[in-house]
Amino acid sequence: MNYTIGIIGAGHIGQALATHLSKTNYRVLISNRKGAESLQEVVASIGGSLKAADLKQTVEEADMLFLAIPWGGHEAFAKYLEGHTGKIIVDATNNIVSMFPLRVTDLKGKTTGEYVSQLYPGQHVVKAFNTLPYFILAKNPVNSGSEGNRVIVMSGDYAAAKATVVELAGMMGFATIDIGTLKEGKLQDPGGALSNVELIKMKANY
Repeated sequence: MNYTIGIIGAGHIGQALATHLSKTNYRVLISNRKGAESLQEVVASIGGSLKAADLKQTVEEADMLFLAIPWGGHEAFAKYLEGHTGKIIVDATNNIVSMFPLRVTDLKGKTTGEYVSQLYPGQHVVKAFNTLPYFILAKNPVNSGSEGNRVIVMSGDYAAAKATVVELAGMMGFATIDIGTLKEGKLQDPGGALSNVELIKMKANY
């Protein structure tokens, strides 16, 4: 694939994603609400293929967008995507209100993937990279201690989009587990059985 990849959000999760994506062969743009100038230090510290860009540029030029924004920022960002369809949206967000104790926004029975997908009509949403704490996600995905690769859990309704994310995750050094459709992705939502669980796929030794 020959994509321009965009990262929306430059907090802990956004920077963790940028660290791994910048080591691929693809052009990677990172944006936030404050503008490209506010990201120069972040880009300099990460390096690789990472470039800072304004939201408008990233939305127009990226074929794949990684969303690492606060949960409450989805509706505002969705307006930037009006008129831009067919993009792969990798949703790394969670509907968390507070961590201690854990409180989440009531989605009326929907999974976070289903909810986000409704906000971005015309896009191909893949729920992924949302189950690991940022400090685990930021680590080298190739676990030298166990000779395996850290696992990214994913779900989605578009097979081709998921296949693209699987390929890119592999380039980043991750293994993947596809748990099915966005509706079946409840296991990866906050409080789900796969949330906040670090898995390592061992390398075959035979």
